[in-house]
Amino acid sequence: MQVRLVAAAVLAAFGVATQAAEAFEIDTPEHAHIASVERYTVQIPASEQIAYTGKFASAFPQGLHPAFGSGLRFKGYGKDASLNFWAITDRGPNGDAPKVLNGDKKSPSKIFLAPDFAPRIGQINVQLAEAARLVSSMPLKQDGKAISGRPISPENTGSSKELPLSDTLATLKFDDFGMDPEGIDFDSAGNLWISDEYGPFIAQVDAKSGEFLQQYLPGAGLPEVLGERQANRGMEGIALTPKGLVVGLIQSTLDIKKETKGSAQFIRLVVLDPKTGDTQMYAYPHDVKEYKKSGDAKMGDIVAIDETRFLVIEQGKDKNKQMRNVVYLIDIKGAQDLSKVKLANGKELEYADAKQLEAFKEGGEVSGTSNIVSAGASSSFKMAKKTRLFDLREIGWTAEKAEGLAVVGDLGKFGDATEIAVINDNDFGLKASINAKESDPEEYAVDKAGKLVDDKGNAVNAELRIAQGEERDTQLWMIHLKKPLKDYFPK
Repeated sequence: MQVRLVAAAVLAAFGVATQAAEAFEIDTPEHAHIASVERYTVQIPASEQIAYTGKFASAFPQGLHPAFGSGLRFKGYGKDASLNFWAITDRGPNGDAPKVLNGDKKSPSKIFLAPDFAPRIGQINVQLAEAARLVSSMPLKQDGKAISGRPISPENTGSSKELPLSDTLATLKFDDFGMDPEGIDFDSAGNLWISDEYGPFIAQVDAKSGEFLQQYLPGAGLPEVLGERQANRGMEGIALTPKGLVVGLIQSTLDIKKETKGSAQFIRLVVLDPKTGDTQMYAYPHDVKEYKKSGDAKMGDIVAIDETRFLVIEQGKDKNKQMRNVVYLIDIKGAQDLSKVKLANGKELEYADAKQLEAFKEGGEVSGTSNIVSAGASSSFKMAKKTRLFDLREIGWTAEKAEGLAVVGDLGKFGDATEIAVINDNDFGLKASINAKESDPEEYAVDKAGKLVDDKGNAVNAELRIAQGEERDTQLWMIHLKKPLKDYFPK
């Protein structure tokens, strides 16, 4: 199978240079589903570079790299037959950080190099076989004022309990309108819908101004149980069906009462009808056996093909610490609404093990007693069906995160489409570390004086470092299938 790599040409007006590209071939036999691939480095205007004059400024002489790869959606065709996409950043330039000590309590934290950075919505234009360019962007706003990506305070519903730190490890203020956007789509009226990883939240946004129009959060528009997401692994993807239903995908397994993240056998998606406020939840059966722990799986994005079928990315490090980025087609038709299903002891199905869930699928019993209570349905339990399209690693993908996914085609006819776009999240091109044998910042803590200490509170002879990461470019791939998507639907 021939794979065309297309590098973005150098545009003086953009002030961005890109490396030359060369063609390469996938080893035979040819891929079962993919005809060809085009890879682009997205050209970013120099004006989009994020100003930074802090402690580690010498490592970023041109400022911090933008990261418009947390979410992607096909917007439509240009008059010149080019492709237009909506794209979105996450909360901004941040890095792993030591836990914050407060007595015996240790709170998770993140370092924000640009604390006032406002998450931005961008538009990307792709001239096939030529270049991909970010052509515009705007910040998200609340009441006319740009929000930031700093976490909301712990007292508020949906707080991730993370503490924001500066690059000198000083505590920053919370932002009660702060968001960590991860997905983007639009409705028939042209309004944008954004998913948030903190809450998890869903927000409707004015596409012209970036202003929030409406928000949904656990217990206030969304099922309360979704608030049991793992910290900072909330609503990763969002999709609008042709009939206007809003579908949100949680990034990882729920961690109910801090007891289920490592063992839950599925990841939840929620379907919201914005006209009535009704919701349903369904189980996506992630590849549990591929990971050391079930909670290591991380979803990337979701695209609605029709009312029940979706394209998703599942990713994460497997048992051998190797990244996997797998694209699946899923179908929730016939799947059980989790809102109506509990274990006999009243607990959520995240507490069920694989053996119990298999029995539930057959409407059976475990240990001689019914283990499932289902309101208004049979005692069986069905998850979404899925079929694997491809693993991006099989076709040369090297970026860690594939977080944006889009189907290129006429809206409402995605089943006939043969083009899929994928984009990476480059984490703003930075990486935090500790200059010691154990380099992971999360293995350390910071005391009230802002000093680095070990797990026992003892001072350590080490310091935090933030430098440019290996992955700085935003990569957008156009993947051409051999057949329309409808030919691969789950049976």
